[in-house]
Amino acid sequence: MSKIRLAWMVAGLASLTAACAARPEANVKAAAAEQLQCDRSSASGDDVRILQQTTVLSAGPLYSHVITKDSSDNRITGAKLLVRAPEGVSTDRLTRVLQCHSAQVLLGQVDPSRFADEPYWLPNTWLDIDVKSENGNFLVVLRADNIPDGLQVLHRATAFVDTHHATVDP
Repeated sequence: MSKIRLAWMVAGLASLTAACAARPEANVKAAAAEQLQCDRSSASGDDVRILQQTTVLSAGPLYSHVITKDSSDNRITGAKLLVRAPEGVSTDRLTRVLQCHSAQVLLGQVDPSRFADEPYWLPNTWLDIDVKSENGNFLVVLRADNIPDGLQVLHRATAFVDTHHATVDP
């Protein structure tokens, strides 16, 4: 084998390895999140309680601004949920609970049929989840890697609001 051919093979292998490392599969991301975000010392019942007692106020699209060769466009890459968490739950705690829950469902550690209508996870797809404070409530940002998954997240989020919507007194 010539040195040039060997160099091209090594360069190709190196770029392939870098590409794989830069874009891990959903299960790899879920496993990493599960390891970081799931608190083994606390009872998982507390996390379930937080999920069940979080009140959904509204849902809407999450847009990303995309610049193309000839123009720019806003594309749906996920959803934003406005929620009210149970008393005493911080944004950091809700972030950990949602990321842990999403990872465990994706990894098959939790029966996905129990949470079939939730927007916090998609089958075979990792979602980036971030929670921020918003006017006394929390804004849960659910971001997918591509537009079709983003549309699916938005669809699930709006359906979830329809079935779990809180009545807000004026």
